[in-house]
Amino acid sequence: MARKLVVLDPGSLLGEELVPLLSSQFPQLPRAYLHTRPEEDHLILQVAGEAAVVAPLGGLEELEDAAAIVLTARPAPQARERLAAFFQANPHLPCLDASGAGVLPGPPSLVPSPEKPQLRFPDPLLLLPSLLLQALAPLEPREAFFTVLAPVSSVGGEALDELAAQAVARLSGEKPRAGLLPAVLAFDAIPYPEKTPGTLQQELQALFPATRIALHPLLAGVFHAHSVLATFRLAGAKAEAKELLSAASFVAHRGKTPLAPSRGAGEPQAAFQLLGSGPETLTLWAVGDHLLLSAQAAAQALEELLRAFPPA
Repeated sequence: MARKLVVLDPGSLLGEELVPLLSSQFPQLPRAYLHTRPEEDHLILQVAGEAAVVAPLGGLEELEDAAAIVLTARPAPQARERLAAFFQANPHLPCLDASGAGVLPGPPSLVPSPEKPQLRFPDPLLLLPSLLLQALAPLEPREAFFTVLAPVSSVGGEALDELAAQAVARLSGEKPRAGLLPAVLAFDAIPYPEKTPGTLQQELQALFPATRIALHPLLAGVFHAHSVLATFRLAGAKAEAKELLSAASFVAHRGKTPLAPSRGAGEPQAAFQLLGSGPETLTLWAVGDHLLLSAQAAAQALEELLRAFPPA
């Protein structure tokens, strides 16, 4: 029997972007879909354009013969503990943890290790800053200061419905309510509610240890796509920055219309606009669909992982 590519929570917002890419990149691997919700119901979801049965995550022994396992969303607390113990006991099993929950131990990475078949992928909110740092690496950035505007889609699909309801309430003169969201965010913004403040900055710093990094995330009443205001202190010539960003698949913004975060929604490439520079500094604004960009990077990382650790 062919070993399967097991995807956990394919109906998550990241899963909706990632599963079609996996279907295209790994047509030879049959797929199995499981969910980590507390409910034990079988779900019928639209997955990669087709109706699919998503079974509850039962006994973890069913994962032992997987070709690889992909986590796309934060599991419920009990499931997270079980999965963490399972992967610790099965370090040989290929896994890509794109849940943002740190189910796999250790620091995050954008590329798999040739010695380890398990990859903890960075939080999707860190992808755009990471892509910027990667693109500008030839200019040897000494310091990088990021203000990240996170959309409500980073909280989850149901939070989008709540944001829409808040907007309707405010426009109607009614009192909006917050349930899934930490506050009323329609036409508003708050500091990003990290469980442990500074975690996102620490993760980004671990990815780029040669650059001193400051990261200030905000959660805003934006539905999709995130944006980054970034200032870099560079050792190299700033004149090369635009060419380096374009070579890294960033699209230079043209025209007089402001580059709003919504311009990045659904786009496979991030866009940027240079705002200014000093003797050693460069400031820019970038927008991108953090879920789609993360899905593309995760699919590429999984391809490299299975190339290094092919299914037996």
